[in-house]
Formats: sequence, C-alpha cells, structure tokens
Amino acid sequence: MRYIPPSVSDVVRLANVSPATVSRAFNSPHLVGPETRERIQIAANQLGYQPYGLARSLRSRRSMVIGIVMPSLRYSFYAGTLEFLQSLLAREGYTLVLCSANNDPQLELEGVKAMMAQGVDGVILFGRPLNDESTPLLTRRGLPFLRCWSALPQEPSVAFDHGLAMKSVVEHLVSLGHKKFAVVIPFIALRDRFRGRLEAIRDGLAEHGIALSNQEVVDDGGLDAASGRSAYQTLLQRGVNATAIICGNDLIAAGVILECQAKGLRVSQDISVTGYNDSELASAFEPPITSVDTPLEIHAQEVAKAMLAALRDDQPFPIIRLPTYLRIRKSTGPITRIDV
Repeated sequence: MRYIPPSVSDVVRLANVSPATVSRAFNSPHLVGPETRERIQIAANQLGYQPYGLARSLRSRRSMVIGIVMPSLRYSFYAGTLEFLQSLLAREGYTLVLCSANNDPQLELEGVKAMMAQGVDGVILFGRPLNDESTPLLTRRGLPFLRCWSALPQEPSVAFDHGLAMKSVVEHLVSLGHKKFAVVIPFIALRDRFRGRLEAIRDGLAEHGIALSNQEVVDDGGLDAASGRSAYQTLLQRGVNATAIICGNDLIAAGVILECQAKGLRVSQDISVTGYNDSELASAFEPPITSVDTPLEIHAQEVAKAMLAALRDDQPFPIIRLPTYLRIRKSTGPITRIDV
C-alpha cells in the first residue's frame, strides 16, 4: 500500500482544535496558548506530521531561519549558550543555522555573507566584532542583526558588562589586602582588539593606587588548563611576584592553581586566583575557584526574546546589559606570606 502522510486534518481531529488553531500553532506559535500549543505538538508527534516548511515560509515571506555567527565552539559557555538558543527558537518555529569563525576575522565575514546568501530572517553576532566589515554589510543589506555576550557601548545588543565584572573582582581582591597583581587572559587567541576587561582591571587597580605593568599580563596563551600552568611559569620567569592572579576563564584559573601548588604555594593563603564564567569546574575544583557568574540561560533567553520581538513585531533591538555575580570561594583569601 502507498504511504499517505498525515495531514493537518489528522492533527485537528487528534488535538480536538480548529484548523486555524493548528495553522497558527505552526506558523505563529506566539499567538497560541502554551497548553493548546503543547497539545497540538503532541498530536503532531504521535502522527508523525511535519508542516511543509517551504509553503509556510512562502506565505509569511520569511525563511523561519535565524543565523548565528560565533567566534568559536571550543569554550563551554559559547556551546552552552548555543544549545539554549537553539531550543528556545525551535519552540517558536525557527531553525538556528550556525557559523563558527574559529576566531578568524575573515571567516566571520564569510559567515555573515553565507547567512545573507541563505536568506535568513536575522543574524545573531556572538561577541565583539572580529571583522569591521561584518556589521556594515548587514546594515547595507537591511538584515536585522543583534550582538550578544559582549558589545561596544552604544551597540544594539544583549550582553554582559564585563568591565564592571572585572572591577568587582579587583575590589574583592583589594579588600583582602592584595597589592601585587597579575592577569592571564588570552587576548591574542581570542582576537580581542578592545581588551575591555584588561582596561577595567587597570582602572579598578588605579583607584587604589596600584599599577599593572605589561610584564604582569600574559595575553598570548590558550584557553585551557595547560595554558594556565604555562602562564604562571611565564610570570615567574619574568620575576613577577604576584599575590593575586586574575584569569580569563575557570580552566585557565585551574591551570594556574595547579602550577602554584606544584611550586609549593598554598591557595589561597600564599596566592589568590580567580576565574570567569563560573563553570561547573569552578565549584568542583580543589580549592573551589572564585569566579564571575555570567548566567548563560538568562543570556540565551534575553537574546531569543529580543530577536523574536524584532522579527515578529518590528521592535527595535534594545541595548541590554545583563548582571554578573561574583561567586566567592576558597581560591581567594587574605595574604599570609611574609615575602611580599
């Protein structure tokens, strides 16, 4: 017998709703109540029904596809945000198409061009620009785009205030009596031309009369624990005798801590170390790592909300700065060393 695929009428009967309601559930899910939408989706799943995406996009003159250009997928925060975003947008009938630039400016620009060629409805740009041509190109094409995670001051975006987060780290460490600092953030690998976190650290220290020299900054490593170990070795080779080390993520912080311990230092009595993003590693490590919490689920929710409002309701993109939270743990404490 020839297979006859399930139709909208089959979904209507099983879900006990009208054909118009089924149509809205697939084409404009925000117009249907969550309970009804769930009932329709359950019925569709049981029947194996799939809406004909091409016809739907032709009716709405939309592709129902959103592009996202990410700097990399190596970092757990990036991947975690992507997973949440994909799930949130899928619930509203959108497909998320990914381009990873591998922290390469040219790949970012090519990714933007690929998104435009595929006819996406909008583009999410993750992180500060790698290529100065990317956003002007989107603007000229009139394609809606939103930057997230980090952004320039007046840029429409949903981002964290990383500078303010760094100042909270500085204030915490200074309050513990620290006066000699070092910073390990891989700006070169990240292609971070703006170095806003470093500027915020320097500004925060300057408010307490503390200077941070270039020798006390390691910026040419990677994002893993091995890079953290290597960075601490570099600091020792330079003759840096820091009592507090601010790291760009929790993996780097873990590597710094391991190398400190290998050199016979006690964390946090002899030296304090901080991380960033408050990953699962931060609380599970020994000692647990003081870290800046950048809640990825809240971030993803606000990004999805802003993008959907722009595409559905023609709302302007906002400038939103999400709060961060300093999670203080046992990797930081008052200094007990007498050689500083």
